[in-house]
Amino acid sequence: HPPPHKTTTMAANWATELFGPKILTKPKTTGLPTESRFGGKSSKKLVALYFSASWCPPCKGFSPMLLDFYNSCKDDLDIVFISSDRDEKSFSDYYQKLMPFLATMPAFNSEEARQQHIKMADTFQIKGIPTVIVLDAKTGNFVTDNARTEIMKVTDEESKKALVKSWLEKEAVPIDQAEFNTGMSRGPLMKALMFFVNRPVYIFGLYYLIKQGLKYLDELGQDESEGGEL
Repeated sequence: HPPPHKTTTMAANWATELFGPKILTKPKTTGLPTESRFGGKSSKKLVALYFSASWCPPCKGFSPMLLDFYNSCKDDLDIVFISSDRDEKSFSDYYQKLMPFLATMPAFNSEEARQQHIKMADTFQIKGIPTVIVLDAKTGNFVTDNARTEIMKVTDEESKKALVKSWLEKEAVPIDQAEFNTGMSRGPLMKALMFFVNRPVYIFGLYYLIKQGLKYLDELGQDESEGGEL
């Protein structure tokens, strides 16, 4: 027979390893032991990691949607705010608006917290914010990194609960076996967009080509018009 509280121990271990020894439940506090928050008393089935920051305009736009989503699904879901803010005031003011989310120690808090933040960003291959990663609450296994896109599409109670149900039905895999999309659809249009975002100098080249193409079409149209009059 398995030893009692085995699941609790697993939960405590993955959470402490990922988030560090302390987790915050409100701003301007020293935090609680991570294992106490993710122990057997929690009935939550999923944990969403919210990579965000106060200085990020898309984050400010998405945060109210995430809060609304959480309020509809909080029986099954915990959300952990992972901040990229650079000072205490920015972090605390923003975190206050995200209550009752949990939060990791912000990176500016200590060298240990900074290393933990780097490790999390590296583990989940975070390329930009806001990003929402969903994990299984008992094991810490990976469910999806496309949660931000999915949450933005659900607008009513029924669709929100259906989304959580779909996450619960997905096979959660160990993080080292996960395939990350960084929360973005990798279709041809997105690939093209990311190409130009990462290489802004090419935008000017594209603009020049479009301008020359339009000029050519305009001249071609004039030639055809003149030919029709002969």
